[in-house]
Amino acid sequence: MTNKKRILIVHTGGTFVMESNEEGLLKPGDYAFDYIEKTIPSFFEEEIVQTKLMNIDSSLFRPLHWINIAEHIRDHYDKFDGFVVIHGTDTMAYTASALSLMLKNLGKPVIMTGSQLPLINCRSDAFMNLIESVEVAVDGALKEVAVLFNHTVFRGNRVKKKDAWDFEAFYSPNYNSLIKFGIGMDKKPHRFLPEKPGVFDIDTRLDENVVMIPFYPGIDFSNFSIMVRKKKVKGIVIEAYGSGNIPSDNPGLEELFKDAAGNEVPIAVCSQSPIGKVNLRLYEVASKAAFYGLISAMDMTREATLVKLMVALGRYKSIVKIKQFMTESIAGEKESEHAR
Repeated sequence: MTNKKRILIVHTGGTFVMESNEEGLLKPGDYAFDYIEKTIPSFFEEEIVQTKLMNIDSSLFRPLHWINIAEHIRDHYDKFDGFVVIHGTDTMAYTASALSLMLKNLGKPVIMTGSQLPLINCRSDAFMNLIESVEVAVDGALKEVAVLFNHTVFRGNRVKKKDAWDFEAFYSPNYNSLIKFGIGMDKKPHRFLPEKPGVFDIDTRLDENVVMIPFYPGIDFSNFSIMVRKKKVKGIVIEAYGSGNIPSDNPGLEELFKDAAGNEVPIAVCSQSPIGKVNLRLYEVASKAAFYGLISAMDMTREATLVKLMVALGRYKSIVKIKQFMTESIAGEKESEHAR
């Protein structure tokens, strides 16, 4: 007789567990744990266990919370066959990106999910999202951090929240879905991240001192240069136009590039356009970006780019190693630099 699989549901809060207070405003509630305990296990032969790690709105998440989740999975890794993390939608893409980089040599599914309506609501998407997440965790074929929403499983470090109203809250602009649910589970194993050899471990080192600069016509870059010179920032993410186009005739921007290069502050360039990838060699006006050693985020999302730069700064002191880390695909978060 084979042992039953064990799945751990980790509660962190979010809309999934919300309920109305006296003023009719949503706040984290305490009912979901008991409700799940009474309903979900009856649908599965496997053993379903829950832990309440935290119970907060995901807008309150900080990098410390990413570390808490990673450590919680590490502490329970040997006792369970898969993990489901209930999380709010607003910062789920950031947490999923962080976990994908922190959980090294992951050999089990870590499925993040949440809902657009609280579980207590009669029209809520919470119950089905959770059921399907547990199904993916039980199946075990996916050995990476993923996000499940509205019958679709995406690679976690590839998703963006796209809708605050529709149940189809997330999409993956530059990488196709991993699994689709209809009357069955339609897996696309050729898109799954290959399992890495080695013993599972976590590396939660990061540095939060990263600033994101979204380009817009007329932006003044002088304040960012001051931050660099005064050592107030250790890394910069630029949200450039289109394929990485930048206003290189702007004297304030070139000053920022010079100050960053002189102080060994790495600058990663992602695109304001969700679909497509950055190519710093495409336009003449972007030539100065290459000259100053800016890092192309290729097809990474802004969320993944920001988190990855925090992680790179936490792990490495050498600007060369930081740039190498940003260039490599660590957990399937970007297209290979050599892809054609």
